[in-house]
Amino acid sequence: MRIEEIGRRGRAFTFTGTESALGDYTVYLIEGEKRFYLCDTHLGPRSMEGIIEYIKGRGVAKPLVVFLTHSDWDHIWGVCAFTKPLVVAHELCAHNIAQRGELDLQRYADYRRGDVWLVPPTLTFDSRLTFADDQVEFIHAPGHTADSALCHDRQDGVFYLGDLVERPRPEIGWHDLEKYIDTLEFLGEQPARAFVSSHSGLVTLEDIEKNLAFLRSCQYSLQKEGLQAEDTHLNKLYTLLLFEEAIAETLGQSFDYRTFQLRLWQSLDLDYLDTVPNLLKNVTREELRLALESLLAEC
Repeated sequence: MRIEEIGRRGRAFTFTGTESALGDYTVYLIEGEKRFYLCDTHLGPRSMEGIIEYIKGRGVAKPLVVFLTHSDWDHIWGVCAFTKPLVVAHELCAHNIAQRGELDLQRYADYRRGDVWLVPPTLTFDSRLTFADDQVEFIHAPGHTADSALCHDRQDGVFYLGDLVERPRPEIGWHDLEKYIDTLEFLGEQPARAFVSSHSGLVTLEDIEKNLAFLRSCQYSLQKEGLQAEDTHLNKLYTLLLFEEAIAETLGQSFDYRTFQLRLWQSLDLDYLDTVPNLLKNVTREELRLALESLLAEC
């Protein structure tokens, strides 16, 4: 694990090689006057061992706040390594962990580092949550996912972004590209000293602009149906996300993610416990669209 000082009180911990299984992956620790703030927790308790030792080595007893940028499995599995931390996340993150967490544990079991169990957020927020005494704030920043949020260390001028910005292009996990563009435009206007990404480490304003250009091109192509004739992964993913949202809104409180996944992929003769990228490889966009339309019609 590589440790890099950022600003006066931030440390970026980057997992590399066999430590990660996901390529380089960075979590971020802020030592405030009153508390430690750990942004994201990687793949399980073994990932957190070095960070626990680092905190102990500081020789000061402060409460730990664990901030989850969003509910994707590779960001939440290490929470269980800590004893009764204050776990902070957007309210949609808590909802998604409850809906999807157990299925993700099964789907991505090979990536677990240690014995993982799910720990839900204990403090949630809607738009913004500020720890004024430490000049740390958490801001809802939808885009990569609907529940995406970022950490802003106001004292150091550092933003931890989770998966909002990546090189060479962003990963789309939500259908609302307009809100993603709004979030990245907001980031581009910030007088930041540094931006830290989970999967790309330190990123720049140029990286943000390149991510924006990619999203705008996707938005244009989808609006003009330029991608509709192509059997691309992006197009199939966008179709799945769009219909999932529509089905969830139609069913309301009765929507169950596991049931939705089971019905969809079994209707296509696929094992719903397989990973979503693999499932998308094994179905054409037209087959997927028809299956999703059938499920929506049954709602």
